Amino acid sequence: MGRLRPSLVNSQRQRLQLATSCLHRGFQLVAEGLPAARHIPVNLTVNLERLRTNYQIIREQLNGGEAAAVVKANGYGLGCVEVSTALAQQGCHRFFVAQLAEGLLLREAIDDVEIHVFNGAMPGTVDDLIEHRLIPALNSLEQIERWAQAAKERQQELPATIHIDTGMNRTGLGADETAVLIDEAWRLDALNVVHVMSHLGSADVADSTQPAEQLRRFEAHRRQLPMGFASLANSAGIFLGPAYHFDLVRPGVALYGGSPHPDQKNPMQQVVTLTAPILQVRNVVVGDYVGYAATHAVDRPGKVATIPVGYADGFLRSASNSAVAYVGSVQVPIIGRVSMDLITLDVTEVADSELHSGAPVELIGDQVPIDEAARRAGTISHEMLAALGARYKRSYVGELRSPARAAGERPERPGERSEQERRG
Repeated sequence: MGRLRPSLVNSQRQRLQLATSCLHRGFQLVAEGLPAARHIPVNLTVNLERLRTNYQIIREQLNGGEAAAVVKANGYGLGCVEVSTALAQQGCHRFFVAQLAEGLLLREAIDDVEIHVFNGAMPGTVDDLIEHRLIPALNSLEQIERWAQAAKERQQELPATIHIDTGMNRTGLGADETAVLIDEAWRLDALNVVHVMSHLGSADVADSTQPAEQLRRFEAHRRQLPMGFASLANSAGIFLGPAYHFDLVRPGVALYGGSPHPDQKNPMQQVVTLTAPILQVRNVVVGDYVGYAATHAVDRPGKVATIPVGYADGFLRSASNSAVAYVGSVQVPIIGRVSMDLITLDVTEVADSELHSGAPVELIGDQVPIDEAARRAGTISHEMLAALGARYKRSYVGELRSPARAAGERPERPGERSEQERRG
């Protein structure tokens, strides 16, 4: 993400970045050029060319539909503004975030794209949503009423997404509220329904019957609600086939290199590389222990290396005694508990010449894909990415330019295409 000098938090964008930092640990309160910035030891590299390639891979799965991008949680820990700018260069016109603060930060950085807020029109958010042209996903009749009232007061047709719950029982209009909305369609008269959406709960679970049931429910509701883009598929849903694509798909983790279906070969390219330098190497003998609570007992003479990464940086404690890293081309196991600031590695098989202070250790990357790192930590790549912490020095591979457009072309303003569909 961006970098701020703490004493110079003056511009609107800086204030938004600082507010968003409270929500996402992926933000660095460090300025380029300050002495501290030159001494951040751990490097998080984001390959924007591979990110754009992943977006293209997803587009190639579609037959005439469109791919948006889910960039919530600070772009899954990688930098919302940077990844969104790169994806806009690749032709992505529509972005989804979870919270208003995320939408405000993204709008400050990119003007001419459509930004949707999953949490919808919460109390106290309406003015900011309207002022910054953010589109709420309306999750209840209460939110629909709040947004419609704002439209009437301003004598302005406001764009909206209608979110229907088809079986996850989190957000979205439940079956009873959806039935009311179908019977009382006048509730939407003041609004321009840009999208009707739902969200798949088990698309990445092999042999699950839930996606097909959610698809059936969504299709049934979709036929009875106002026109607009229909959107159901997340990353995993995209690879379930064309029946799930509708007009718009919403990839998230797949863009950042996570596998859409963990039980299958990953078609996506790795986007993230996390490396840390060796702080210290020591010899150990049989009978020694490593780390807190002595969870690793040394069973042969060997060498232990310590690196400056821990759970404070989002490298999960559940990776203790199970994850692996690489020193050069040699795989080394993480031994002992992941502590707040440090990880210990068994580097017995690594040549002494490779174990000098400052030598790089790869924790995530081409040799340890994000899915593998997450699996060994007993979690999913979504969590592993979103947890990536604030103390990493973030760098980006691949040019960031102003989003490319064809001559005279711009993305439709919110609702333009759906208005044509509604008239047609």
